[in-house]
Amino acid sequence: MEASNVVWSEVVPAGYTSLGDVEASCTSARDWRPFHDAPATGLFCDRPLLERALAEKAARRGGTLLALTRCGGQAAGVLTCSAVVARSRSGVARVAASSSLVAATDSDALSPGVASHIAIDLEPAVPRYARRARSGADVQERAFLPVGHVELGILRARCDAGACSAEQARAGLRAAAGALGVSDLVGVRCTPFDGERTCVAALAATERDPETDAAAR
Repeated sequence: MEASNVVWSEVVPAGYTSLGDVEASCTSARDWRPFHDAPATGLFCDRPLLERALAEKAARRGGTLLALTRCGGQAAGVLTCSAVVARSRSGVARVAASSSLVAATDSDALSPGVASHIAIDLEPAVPRYARRARSGADVQERAFLPVGHVELGILRARCDAGACSAEQARAGLRAAAGALGVSDLVGVRCTPFDGERTCVAALAATERDPETDAAAR
């Protein structure tokens, strides 16, 4: 059973057997400060990430449906989601999903299991930066620093060679940049080194925030 085939329902329907509960959690760590070895899942810690993690766990347990999903924040920035795993007694899905995940693209579709093995390093070049978080699919990769942009620092995504592919490490880099509110990655380089896959790039954004500064529009 693939995680993408798990359906969602508000309740456990008739004809389904409960296989127990599953739970997933992550801790948000989006502060603009130097950090090293931060789990990628901590940077883009949100409900869609945890719902994908629940679907992966349900599929590994042999479930075909998730019901009674609950998500809530806890102390210290921890977000936790849980759901009941169920499977059709006949082995055939009998219901359509009454609620479903929004179709994910690019780094938003990065498996939570893989993302948990990707470490992120940030070396800021500016003391402060705060803009709206965006999806990894909305982060642009540039060969050169665009006109009207400023360099913000250096970002790295690293994982053991057996834990993720080069493209997954690159997707983790984009997702982490988006979680920090950064719009552009400049000079992305991905190389294997000392048993790790590493992707590194300069972070960049427009000098003015178009969402808050009327002069930037």
